Amino acid sequence: MTAAQDQHEGRKAALALAALMCAVSVTVLESMAVSVTLPAIARDFAVPATASTWVMGSAQLVIVALLLPMASLGGVVGYRKVYLTSLAVFATATMACMLAPNFPALVAARGLQAIGTAGAMSLGLALLRTVCSDARLGTAIGLMATTVALASSLGPAVSGLILTVASWRAVFGLLVVMSLIALVAGSIALPRVPPSGGKFDLLGAVLVAALLTAALVVINGLANGWSATVLLSAAAIFALALVAVLARSRGAAAPVFPTDLLARPVFALSIVASICAFTAQTLGFILLPFYLLYGAGFGELQMAVTLSVWPAATAILAPLIGRFSDRFPAGHTGAAGLAVLAIGFLLISGMDATPTAASIAIPFAICGMGFAIFQTPNNRLIMLAAPRERSAAASGSVSVARQFGRAVGTAIAAFALLSGPTASIDAMAAAAAIAGLGAVASMSRTWVRRTIS
Repeated sequence: MTAAQDQHEGRKAALALAALMCAVSVTVLESMAVSVTLPAIARDFAVPATASTWVMGSAQLVIVALLLPMASLGGVVGYRKVYLTSLAVFATATMACMLAPNFPALVAARGLQAIGTAGAMSLGLALLRTVCSDARLGTAIGLMATTVALASSLGPAVSGLILTVASWRAVFGLLVVMSLIALVAGSIALPRVPPSGGKFDLLGAVLVAALLTAALVVINGLANGWSATVLLSAAAIFALALVAVLARSRGAAAPVFPTDLLARPVFALSIVASICAFTAQTLGFILLPFYLLYGAGFGELQMAVTLSVWPAATAILAPLIGRFSDRFPAGHTGAAGLAVLAIGFLLISGMDATPTAASIAIPFAICGMGFAIFQTPNNRLIMLAAPRERSAAASGSVSVARQFGRAVGTAIAAFALLSGPTASIDAMAAAAAIAGLGAVASMSRTWVRRTIS
């Protein structure tokens, strides 16, 4: 390849990366911003605050159920086609949310919106792998991680600012504009990846959706004190679906549930480490606001500014770690990152009853840096541990690990809050232990075989 050709390919890759960053920013911003609108939605439609949470809950169930099926569909018919169609569905559904005449219509529109989110979320890293060489994949994933961190930190602030001058519908209006921009950018810049030419396993997809949904119902049910009938029914569905999924996946070349990839020790340990990391992070994100408000006596603005230190540290460090991960083994790097995250949690758990904003910002920054050190090398390794033709399944698995880590972290946080908001600081020791468990899983990858560097 000549220098001019190499420069041209580099520009194409940069444009595709920018399009993917645009799309991931709108899906992440949506998940963070909509939560701030729940009180206004409940007031506008005259529904109880508990009922308004279905605006978030319905979308969560759909996303988890469809991540792996959408990844499988992308492998069969083409990443680009499914990805862009998903963005179009997201944009259309977001407009329906903005125009929803009543609460049931809003919940239904959010469910449709989640279908688009699942499709885009499941194939983002697969498309990234097609536009970046293996030697530069870590750098690209680091930039994506920075985008996620920035969107996560800006989402509540942007939503809150809009609500001071307009209704909650304006928040969805902003998301419509952003999703249309992402759709146009993707249509122009994303490459056409030849499909596998296989047949989509519809029954397998339904079984996987039932399996993941039942697991999420059990986790949420335990956290929220749902009836034994609901929990036992969900557990039975999970058990039956698991048996059926494993039976259907046996011998399949590209199963919807990636048993072929999970049979690879490096891949499986990386998924375990990711679940542990997101469980610990979610514990912190849910419980620390209660500690700052009711334990440390912070005001809401002071609390928000202090919490922003965490994602800001992640956003700053992630691109640097991305370049670093292209040169060094992920096992040691990931373990070091989770060890740093655990140290940050331990420092928080040992704080006195009246910390200053400056003193608590330091361990928050340590947590953010630890997560950045872990996440990018780990995601890079997951993608490179899978054959290129199974990139969609690997990408979907990354998203499933993230969602389940968040679900488990939310359940543990709910149990901790039963003892009162001030008890949340004690749970940081548990978060440290979970991060430590993830560090062990990450380091174990160096014991099963040499990691991909």
